[in-house]
Amino acid sequence: MGRRSLWRRLRRATRGPRNALLARAIRAFGRAIGALPVSVALALGWTMGTAAYGVLGTPRRLALEHLAIAFPELNLAAHRSILRSTFRHAGQSFVELGLWPKLAPRAGYVRVEGNEAITAALAEGRGLIAVAGHVGNWELLAATMAARGFPITVVARRVNDMRFHALIARFRTGAGLEVLLRDDPAFLTTVRDALRRNRIVALLVDQDTGRGAGVFVPFFGRLARTPPGAALLALRTHTPIVTAFIERRAGGGHLIRIRPVPTDGRRGRGEVMALTAKFTAEIEAQIRRAPAEWVWWHERWRRQPEGALDEQRPARVHGAGALRRAAVRGSSEPLARQES
Repeated sequence: MGRRSLWRRLRRATRGPRNALLARAIRAFGRAIGALPVSVALALGWTMGTAAYGVLGTPRRLALEHLAIAFPELNLAAHRSILRSTFRHAGQSFVELGLWPKLAPRAGYVRVEGNEAITAALAEGRGLIAVAGHVGNWELLAATMAARGFPITVVARRVNDMRFHALIARFRTGAGLEVLLRDDPAFLTTVRDALRRNRIVALLVDQDTGRGAGVFVPFFGRLARTPPGAALLALRTHTPIVTAFIERRAGGGHLIRIRPVPTDGRRGRGEVMALTAKFTAEIEAQIRRAPAEWVWWHERWRRQPEGALDEQRPARVHGAGALRRAAVRGSSEPLARQES
């Protein structure tokens, strides 16, 4: 038996104890971060991200491959510069969660544009669907809006290891968020109930999780399998929709932008496809504004519709609904400049 096979068996056999130890370490580290001054903790997060860039070879390799797909006009040095900033952003995002009790009372740390779109939608009494992506510190986005009095219900996937799931769940519930699990058998019923209670149901729609239905829509010029659930839910329930994105401000802190998404009220396969493509285009535009703040190691284009690599080919759909109409074209907003 080869050395690699033995190593893999050893890793599988020790996964439980290793995860338990790591979960305890993360919990203790989070408490220690919460005791630090904000500026010191953010500097520590920046340093942690810099170190992670150097030692996490597989995520770094995947991220560079994906940056080359998204920004072929940039050279390798530019891709590496963006990616170093991505790791630093991730490190600072982690410490911000530990700092949340200190950040929550600071109204100026996170500024919000577009509150009026939420207020107007909730005044209709039909709830609201908020579409977002894994861009910026999305956990801070949800926690901030809940802290400001908005009834936020987040849709999440259950983390495989319950120790890590408990860590994330503890932060979310402590921040005042209601959490619905996507793999719950009663998921659709609980989502509809949340909308009936006039809550804001927040969904992240920028990853191919490999589960459930998926539609192929353009993302940085290549078709990407995307969950259509947000579009299906909005069109079936006639619920208002907004996009919500958070990004770091140059002078420190964050900016949240809320924008309404107009629909024509029609329903059908083509409308679901078009609305999902619209959401994806908005997410792409936000990534282009802040390219260092997306999870570039996620394998967004790992599945393609039988060889089609661009949006010129008819979009194929897999999963419930069997949607078959071609997607609308994605966004092409200019790339924001990033410093290493």
